[in-house]
Amino acid sequence: MAMLHLAGLSSRTLAMMSKRVLGIEVSKDTISESLELIHDEASGWLERPLSGKYWALYVDGTNFKVQRRGATKAEPSLVVLGIDENNYRSILAIEPGTKDNCDSWKAVFANLRHRGLESKHVRLGVMDGLPGLEKLFKEEFPNAVTQRCWFHALGNALRKSPERLRGAFKVQAHKIMYAESENQARIAFDQLREVLAGEADRAFKCLAKDIDSLLTFFKFDRQLWVALRTTNSIETINRQFKRRTKGMDSLGEKTLESVLVFTALKIEYGWQLHRIDSNVFKQHQLKEEKNTIEMAVEEIGLLN
Repeated sequence: MAMLHLAGLSSRTLAMMSKRVLGIEVSKDTISESLELIHDEASGWLERPLSGKYWALYVDGTNFKVQRRGATKAEPSLVVLGIDENNYRSILAIEPGTKDNCDSWKAVFANLRHRGLESKHVRLGVMDGLPGLEKLFKEEFPNAVTQRCWFHALGNALRKSPERLRGAFKVQAHKIMYAESENQARIAFDQLREVLAGEADRAFKCLAKDIDSLLTFFKFDRQLWVALRTTNSIETINRQFKRRTKGMDSLGEKTLESVLVFTALKIEYGWQLHRIDSNVFKQHQLKEEKNTIEMAVEEIGLLN
């Protein structure tokens, strides 16, 4: 019952089905309480030892919409994904109920090392633009460089662009993002300055302040570029979490952890099918990357 509930079936539906399918009548409350049976194992997975060698980390704060006692509110979590030496992704940490600030991230990194993550192997951190996070990451992982997430950076820049220029700005920014080399990307960046900076100066400056970090992915193997440009994989967790909780009446703290772990494991099993440098991964990631950006643009009212 607990696993069916985590898979997305509501407690009401399961209660209706239980007698016909199982021959046992189960109440909605009993189904909700069944999640208690797997909480300890779920909590243990979040703190499991880390034995792999992870050369890249995606770090991002996200908000999971959680329903408690009839009210739905966004609650923060800190999420860390890793890429191992075989170029497979894994979910290393989900810290629900944690504010997205540098002090919180410092504690997350310390816990990762305590669980076995070796700092010396980390060569890259992909992240959003939280003030001070890049500096902190380089202090915590001295062998690493940082990649600013294009999804976050472009969204912030577009919000500062005049509405009539947003479409043109996005097209030119994509020429930078999807360039064939770092040199071509910088040429496209100069073209953006020449064409739009005078009329969309605030948007251009917003992108310009992070341009070096936005182009870090070019320093790595070409087969990895698609995987390293954004923290979009973390957005995937958020979307799947929303699907899993849609049929749940409310979420307590323990239930939240169980749902997060169930969601994370289901996604990770799928990730283990394809290395991030495989053609299948790149085709899927490119499609999802573009869809995510388009969805974000629509949400802030940028499409005519």
